[in-house]
Amino acid sequence: MRTWGEERDAGAAVLRAAGITTAALDADVLLTHVLGVSKETLYAHPDTEMSHGAMRRYRSLVERRASGEPVAYLRGFKEFYGLRFTVDPRVLIPRPETETLVDAAREVIAGRALTLADVGTGSGAVAIAIAAHERAVHVIATDISLDALTVARENTLLNGVAERIELREGDLLAPLSEQLDMVVANLPYLRDAELEQLVGTRTSLAFEPRVAVTAGKDGLELIWRAAADLPRVLAPHGTALFEIDPHQADQVSHLLQYALGGATRVISDLAGDQRVVAITR
Repeated sequence: MRTWGEERDAGAAVLRAAGITTAALDADVLLTHVLGVSKETLYAHPDTEMSHGAMRRYRSLVERRASGEPVAYLRGFKEFYGLRFTVDPRVLIPRPETETLVDAAREVIAGRALTLADVGTGSGAVAIAIAAHERAVHVIATDISLDALTVARENTLLNGVAERIELREGDLLAPLSEQLDMVVANLPYLRDAELEQLVGTRTSLAFEPRVAVTAGKDGLELIWRAAADLPRVLAPHGTALFEIDPHQADQVSHLLQYALGGATRVISDLAGDQRVVAITR
């Protein structure tokens, strides 16, 4: 029977041969997931024999990862903003750069009691991260996908904020009728053609729901539609924040200025890329 260390090395070799650039890391993550141990324990006891059942489960996950399936889907969860979120192919996997959107929203909230809408909530990551850290905020989360809202509901329960997040089905801002102090949105912003190019490069996008990724020929269709509807629901002195592709900063700024008037500001993520456009009415 093979040991933990041998299986780890074999898994990493399979992933490396498949062109997975994070082969060693992914092998570690999948093996610790199957064994239910920490990475420190794995490294400290590489000579521990692996059971046949664990070996089969691990090799199956390695093969799926070799085909490009995201680690987050293989494990069934993803960490975001210090919290854990259930994820599966019904929802987009939360990205680290989206934490910039949460940070920007919290900077404006600053502990105040506000009503906030997270438009296109998906797994609920942004809405839940805000609710978990800004306990005076009432959050409304919308999504056109009932499947996504099912996952979001599970995540509100998992993270103890179900009583303070209201989930509504519908297209963008359509389910909203009340005046809102803040609107945040991480809407799809990839161009249709861009997705077709990326899918062939073993990215997670090949496995994630298309409706959560693309937004027409220019990638701005959904942001444009949401911006056009903002005057109906955003209260005077309210703030809207949109996550963007860095190349869209000027275009999204113009869309928001046209919809609401006033000046926009662009916020960069930790990598220095322009990531969020904000405007206060």
